[in-house]
Amino acid sequence: MISSSQLVISGGQFTQHNHHEQNPLFKTLQDAVAAKAFHDSAARFDPPKCHPGTRVKILDEIMGRIVGQGEDTPVKPFLWLNGAAGAGKSAIAQSTVEGCIERGFMVASFFFSKTDATRNHAGPLVATLAYQLYQAFPGTEVQTEIISALTKEPLIFTKQIQQQFITLVFQPLKTYLSRHKLPEPQTSFLIVIDGLDECIDRASQTAILSGLADSVRNSDPYIRIFVASRPEYDITQSFDSKHLKDIHTRLSLDLDKESDVKSDIKSYLYDQFEKIKDECNNSSIFWPKLDPSWPGEGVIEKLAWKSSGQFIYAATVIRYVTSARPRRPDRSLDMVLELRPHDGDHPFAELDALYEKILESCKNIEKVLEILSLKLSRGRGDHDESSETDDHDDEFYHGWGVPLLSAWEVSAYESVLSYEEGEVERLFCDLGALVTLSQSPGRFANSDPEAMYLTILHASLSDYLLDEARSKKFHIDLGGKYIGRHMANVLKYLASCGPDYDSLDWTGFCDQALASRAVTSFIDDSSELPWCTIPPELPQAAFSFPLKEFLAPHFLSIHVPYQALAFTTAFMHVLRIMAVKDPTCSYIEDHQHRNLDTVIIPALKRYFDNDGRALGLALSCHLGSHRFVPWCDMQSTFAALGNVLPDLTFSRILLTDADDFEYDDLGLNALWTMSYYALPVEERGFPSEDYSIYLDYMRGLLRRVSLPSPSVYAKATKVCFDALPLLPVPSFFWKRNAVAEDTKDDPCPHLVFLEAILPRPWMFRVPYWGLSDQNRINMESYDDEQSDSRYRGLHQPWQHGAPSM
Repeated sequence: MISSSQLVISGGQFTQHNHHEQNPLFKTLQDAVAAKAFHDSAARFDPPKCHPGTRVKILDEIMGRIVGQGEDTPVKPFLWLNGAAGAGKSAIAQSTVEGCIERGFMVASFFFSKTDATRNHAGPLVATLAYQLYQAFPGTEVQTEIISALTKEPLIFTKQIQQQFITLVFQPLKTYLSRHKLPEPQTSFLIVIDGLDECIDRASQTAILSGLADSVRNSDPYIRIFVASRPEYDITQSFDSKHLKDIHTRLSLDLDKESDVKSDIKSYLYDQFEKIKDECNNSSIFWPKLDPSWPGEGVIEKLAWKSSGQFIYAATVIRYVTSARPRRPDRSLDMVLELRPHDGDHPFAELDALYEKILESCKNIEKVLEILSLKLSRGRGDHDESSETDDHDDEFYHGWGVPLLSAWEVSAYESVLSYEEGEVERLFCDLGALVTLSQSPGRFANSDPEAMYLTILHASLSDYLLDEARSKKFHIDLGGKYIGRHMANVLKYLASCGPDYDSLDWTGFCDQALASRAVTSFIDDSSELPWCTIPPELPQAAFSFPLKEFLAPHFLSIHVPYQALAFTTAFMHVLRIMAVKDPTCSYIEDHQHRNLDTVIIPALKRYFDNDGRALGLALSCHLGSHRFVPWCDMQSTFAALGNVLPDLTFSRILLTDADDFEYDDLGLNALWTMSYYALPVEERGFPSEDYSIYLDYMRGLLRRVSLPSPSVYAKATKVCFDALPLLPVPSFFWKRNAVAEDTKDDPCPHLVFLEAILPRPWMFRVPYWGLSDQNRINMESYDDEQSDSRYRGLHQPWQHGAPSM
């Protein structure tokens, strides 16, 4: 027998006893390790992992890819799991490691963390993996090979990653497996690298992937590498390179699987809230007890929806609700839901820190915020916030940002913002954790299957960006500069479209359809402009916009398209807002009114020879101009005084059913019927501000061109006489007039003169106490909206209310 401190040879048997604690070379390895990067490190106490019963499908798929279950599951050296920030990648990686260990697999892992200086760089990666490999094969050739490699090259950890990995991981394992046949060779050794995007040196991210790829390309069946990361630009490019393209399998935690993820998030929330409820209600010091139904199906549904398929939102909510002691968990949840103000301890501080960290990595944040602001601002009002849809193309149901039914292509943003082709993709290459560019726009109508779309992955991101207290330097103040700037960009884009623009072409995905969507965006933004700062770009764009050339093809056609008229009213509204906020801009309004005259006058002439349209001219010219021809909101008036006045039969016969009014191209009859906006009866009321400005312009134009003429009045009178025989005989209970009993000294108490009203000051105004309950609620709601100093110095358009009693 030959013996030494490290070897024992007895007969024909060879036995090695590893006293690595005494070996200075093992100490070299140990010193190079990042101990906090282990899956079971104390520094990662209570690490995130998949909640029981959740993420079952993705975990099964990963395990199948690792062990090669079934002939239809190809096994490649690399498996890349990517997903947005907070999608649960680390939890899946942790659960994968634990699951493999339970099944007896040999596993080494490295969990990167940007905030931990010991594991936010590539330096300790191979040493940490080699250490775990060393520990996984005690008393074997693996340990001998590692120590031997360290003996030959004590400075191995200063070498390139590829050389380190081949020397300390690949070669020792290959030597061992050449002498020991395993029943399942594809499970020989699994390396799990989580959060590669958390490695602060981007060049190192690429070096890690290329180095490992070159090392394991021909290693089958020795090593499998599972990488979990965000789809950052450099990492995505690496996996698409020749080194990795053919030797990796890609799995994405994307929106295609969101329905399954939402179900998992709801299951997680249900379990966690039940746990919170049990702990509180079984505590002798907690009083009053939480209701058995708390928090309720609706709250669970809302939280799951706001999670946008990302577990981090739901986990943040639960952590806040459970950790905010001694506050009651139900009150903490109310703060999350914004049902009560928070007390300085913000519910989403952790999530905000994540957003801030990601946005700080952006090289041109100003342009990124400009694109996001355009995405958040367009299409307000086209979607019901309460519907809680799962669509995430914008998805932001905030008051400023509700999505259109048709998503904007990336090329559309570049066109409207005058960016170079491909610039949006370059700008967002570092923000793959929050925003993705893909050919899937979500469930939207009229989406081009070949185009690229910008999809925001976190519904809560809009809340963050629009809340200055949370986002600070990344705050998107739509009213501060962005709305006006986007309107200027739209005008510049529309000016570049030329006279061939077709406002009704929504069928394709060409510039024609984009122009239509740009017009809709401008119309929507014009209603918000009174709240906004006017940037210098907007007056410049409004003055130089070729209004005459842009509108002429539409107003000179047989029928004026609705969208062309809607754009006209919105454009005039913008001119008035600018003039009121800055009187020096009034010359722009005068200039464009002269341009508009040249296209409106030919369209007006079509009204002269038609009896019904002649009545429209007379009404629009005179309603409200005199106390004998006051304007009134007919819907509210007849609803309030239905027992003393006829119903809407006269209006229906005279204006609605008449063929003469079928083509009211200029929308003049809307002042009388308010059918212009096609609103339900209960929502009809006073004309909107932009339409009132348009009517004011039309009245002035009619006066300037000496219209309507006596013949027009004659035609209008004829229409009225023709309609009279069609009216029903008055009911016996109709009163002679609608004068209230307590107004004996005033023969017409509801006729008022309001100078601030556009386009007429004379109005027949119904008091609230004369309205039905529902109509009174509608009128009061309208008053509340208009009393909100909406126009900041502009006239208050419809200041009406109940008379004092």
